[in-house]
Amino acid sequence: MKKVMSSVLVGVIVLTGAGVTTAPVEAKEKANSEVTVQASRTETVTRTYTTSNIPDSIVYAQDGWVGILKRTSIEELGLGKYRVTFTGTVVRDPGFN
Repeated sequence: MKKVMSSVLVGVIVLTGAGVTTAPVEAKEKANSEVTVQASRTETVTRTYTTSNIPDSIVYAQDGWVGILKRTSIEELGLGKYRVTFTGTVVRDPGFN
């Protein structure tokens, strides 16, 4: 009786181990099939502001490219004017025709 139970127990452990090993492989294959490649590029925008209330970032949406550009530099021009440069990565809007 002990030999039969040992064999059954070993069989259950082996089968359970095989199931755990194949599950991540299947999940990985599904994840890879759902990956979409999206075009991206770096954009730089320079704007002039007349107050010191300058945003940390701006929304970029031009010619089918969208993204958030972060402030990278501020240059005081005098008379309350500032030249501000924003830079960041933008991606192609999939809904743009």
